[in-house]
Parts: sequence; structure tokens; C-alpha cells
Amino acid sequence: MSDVYQDDDNFSAYDTESESSIVQGTLDGWAHLANCKGYAKLFFGKPAERPQARARREVKAHSLCISCAVKHNCRSFARNNHEYGFWGDENEESRHEAGFTLSSPIGVHITPIVV
Repeated sequence: MSDVYQDDDNFSAYDTESESSIVQGTLDGWAHLANCKGYAKLFFGKPAERPQARARREVKAHSLCISCAVKHNCRSFARNNHEYGFWGDENEESRHEAGFTLSSPIGVHITPIVV
């Protein structure tokens, strides 16, 4: 499992500063406390990801979410902003089952109406 994780020690001071400002501006300052910081590959699948690969990836993501201090903030953010990916120990299907839908469901293309 460790081969999937990024090493946080490889970030420069510049990266930390820019990440901090992004977090403060978009995620109300809670994201810098998240266990998943630096592990985006676990929380967002590749295009056309196979179901078995997704299940394995989400089990690894779950292992970080389970003890995260900001899990509830993360989950609320994803639900309220119709996010894709694994947020707050939930994937898109879990959020949908809880009554929170995506703006554009996976695999569905919305054709704009031209007037």
C-alpha cells in the first residue's frame, strides 16, 4: 500500500505556500488537517478505471479517512458541492444513496440547449 502514497517530504516551501492559500480559499481552511493531504491518487480514479481497481483504491482511501479529524467537514463539502471522487469516506454512489446527487452523473453527457 505504501507504493501508492506520495512522500510529503518532497514538497518545497513554495508548494506548501501555494497549497495553503488554495486550501484557505476554497475549502474553508479544514483541508490542511486532512489525513489524505498529498494522496490524491487514492481519492480520484483514472478515466475508465476498472471496478476491481476502484474497489482496491477505495479500500486504501478508507484507511486514511477512518481516523481523519476532518472527515465530516470533507463529507459535507463533497455533498454540498456535488463532487466526484472519494471524500469524507464516501464515493459518488454513497453520496447518491444519501440523497446527494452529482451535477452530471458519470457516463451521462449533458447537451446544452442552444436558443
